[in-house]
Amino acid sequence: MRTQLIGKIELDRTKLSDDLEASFGINFGEPYDEFVCGRPWKSAMLMTPGGGEGTVLSQFDPSEPAAFTADGVRLPYVQELIRKHFATEHITFARLVALSNSVLVPHRDYVELSDDVSKARIAHRVHIVLSTAEDAMFNESDSVYRMKEGEVWFIDVTKPHSAGVVGDTRRVHLLIDVANVDDVERLFKFEHELTGGIPEANLCERPELTAEEREGIHALSGVIDEENIMEVLGLVIRKHYRKDGGPKFVWSTMTEIARLSGDERIVKKVADLYHHTNLERIEK
Repeated sequence: MRTQLIGKIELDRTKLSDDLEASFGINFGEPYDEFVCGRPWKSAMLMTPGGGEGTVLSQFDPSEPAAFTADGVRLPYVQELIRKHFATEHITFARLVALSNSVLVPHRDYVELSDDVSKARIAHRVHIVLSTAEDAMFNESDSVYRMKEGEVWFIDVTKPHSAGVVGDTRRVHLLIDVANVDDVERLFKFEHELTGGIPEANLCERPELTAEEREGIHALSGVIDEENIMEVLGLVIRKHYRKDGGPKFVWSTMTEIARLSGDERIVKKVADLYHHTNLERIEK
């Protein structure tokens, strides 16, 4: 299912505020720390097969229906949103994810979306925006866009994508993973429409990267080393959210910085990182 806006649900701000406050006390993990440049990308499991503890990468019995975990039970309004607006019988996982002052490495998700039928657990990923602001953005391929509070989206995680908060906003999303169904319309209990893509109103207007700015970014080749490569990558990703540097900006820029460094170890590390995040995401 391609990335697209599905619809919008009304949020009870008082109830939501209570749950967001309570979320500070639940068990957040950091399952994708290798893809984060900045503060941790935090994830808390709210529904799993059988309601057991673990992460989305844990081995659950896919024949067990999804049930709320102990952390899910602590967020009554989020439970209400899920039960009211989604066909829970098709849910495999539900997570609360929080991000602040951080960017994710552009990547494809293949770990959870196994081709092995015996392991397949997720067919579609849905984002519900609970809390956000202008400094929270998303990227798919060469597009940068914002999801607004209350919006519900399908996300195509097999395409290169990223998320970032280039400020101190605590961006909180509810992520729901659902099994395959013959008709995706059966997944929703709210008024929805498959828009087929990212609406123009959600796209971010970014001025074109200037030649001077590009030269300045390439000058990072003079300081990049094996210890700070993720920090350099984070700077390039942040620039991508603010300026339009052209097709495949992040990885083409990192490849050029590595080349200009003259250090074959950096060239190999950038190539390996790209391969790992975009080409070779195979479930172990």
